Amino acid sequence: MSRDASRGEQDLDQSRPTLSEREARQVRALQRRKKRQEEQRFLAEGIRVVEDLLASGLQTDWILAASSLEDSPRGVELLAAADRKGIPIRRVAEDEFVRLAATEHPQGVLAVARIERGTFEAIENARGDSVVLLLDAIQDPGNFGTLTRTAEALGATAVIALPGTVDPWNPKSVRAAAGSLFRVPILTCEWEEAARRLRAARYRLLAAEAGAEPPRPNDRRVGLVLGNEGAGISPEVRATVDGTVGIPLRGRAESLNVAAAAAILLYELTR
Repeated sequence: MSRDASRGEQDLDQSRPTLSEREARQVRALQRRKKRQEEQRFLAEGIRVVEDLLASGLQTDWILAASSLEDSPRGVELLAAADRKGIPIRRVAEDEFVRLAATEHPQGVLAVARIERGTFEAIENARGDSVVLLLDAIQDPGNFGTLTRTAEALGATAVIALPGTVDPWNPKSVRAAAGSLFRVPILTCEWEEAARRLRAARYRLLAAEAGAEPPRPNDRRVGLVLGNEGAGISPEVRATVDGTVGIPLRGRAESLNVAAAAAILLYELTR
């Protein structure tokens, strides 16, 4: 490479917008639930997740990219897609990106985006058969993301996070959902409001419980409640649901992981 070409490349690097201290503080702060709620923003990290974010209708404020991202054609295309949308891009050295990332093995890209709260209108206006997944004090962010991904894959109308449930926009939830959080309406509300609105829209409220009978084929509009990983359904919810559903277990295991149980029950309810 000639000296002039090398100098031109350095000038190009210097002309790229650099990460400000305010932006670095924002990335660190958005790893906390309180700050996400205050700003109504979240972090999306990883190539696939940011690709899905850019393809969704959610507003992306800006993108942070490590220098290594442009080493692959996929990384180059991701940045080009962001540029076409007019999304600001901040490029940093690899070691700086690692310090800001929330993952142990980061993929060189993260985005700051706006949280979009789901509404009951999508649930109430659903035509024909519809299943809504309600999560009662699900505390593991990986489980929340997997449950949301399962809900989308099996055609659920929406996901409702009840009190005690992890923040849907926790970075680990966002990664585990693999883009589904951007496409499925996500609501957060009290059980009393959820039950009232769903019943008004002709949904039957069923709680998943070990030993209960399998879902009936004549349940056309269902709100399926899944409980805490250890404690199960909360007493308030258990006392006011319309019934329970379960999965017959033939082996010696007493129960299933909440995500596995959700997949089976949603399949039965949506097929």
